[in-house]
Amino acid sequence: MSGSSRPTSAGDQPLLRVEQVVAGYGQIEILHGVSLEVHPQEVVSIIGPNGAGKSTAFKAIVGLITPREGQVLFDGREITGVRPDLILRRGLAYVPQGRIVFPQMTVLENLEMGAYIETDKQKVRAAMAQVFQLFPVLSERSSQKASTLSGGEQQMLAIGRALMTRPKLLLLDEPSLGLSPKFVTLVFEKVAELRAYGMTMVIVEQNAVKALSVADRGYVLELGQNRFEGTGRELLANEEVRRLYLGG
Repeated sequence: MSGSSRPTSAGDQPLLRVEQVVAGYGQIEILHGVSLEVHPQEVVSIIGPNGAGKSTAFKAIVGLITPREGQVLFDGREITGVRPDLILRRGLAYVPQGRIVFPQMTVLENLEMGAYIETDKQKVRAAMAQVFQLFPVLSERSSQKASTLSGGEQQMLAIGRALMTRPKLLLLDEPSLGLSPKFVTLVFEKVAELRAYGMTMVIVEQNAVKALSVADRGYVLELGQNRFEGTGRELLANEEVRRLYLGG
């Protein structure tokens, strides 16, 4: 997939806007005024060194921590400090790093848990069919316990579970973390498929080259602040970005 930015009209409002967010844990401040925006049907990647605040930004967006300053707007409404379950109901789904699944539940039960906010069984069945189309291995192993899946398959399950709510925006935190090269490639192939379907996504990722290769736009964070931004293609070609973050 190209890293070029998709055209946007003057009236195209961001689906997500993060404005000058300051946040952290206890007395430790991690984010020092981070700003970003995501438009409908865009894929945006956030890269940067360890400790840059990438995952903290996600936690501030989805309500796991409350910003001390700044605001988060989603789909035209402020969600700063709103509870995570209420944010999910508004259409913002989050896949945390670490392949978090329910190990003693089957693949099918894990996916059904992802749809717990949906009361329309027909919509649940339709979402399940779409997940199985995207990840055929989950259909093949639907009766297996999640603990029996490989790390890569568990990551597919975690993403599939998030898709069960048919979100307007999907946040993926380090989707390739700890995976074999085969599954890293597969994960980004699936991201590209979702992109082709029109899914709006934000990806935090250590594998900066792969992340920017599937991105319309990207942000580089450093020490909790915005350092660079541009299209995926521009950031891949930027000599300073390449030297500092892309291994030359």
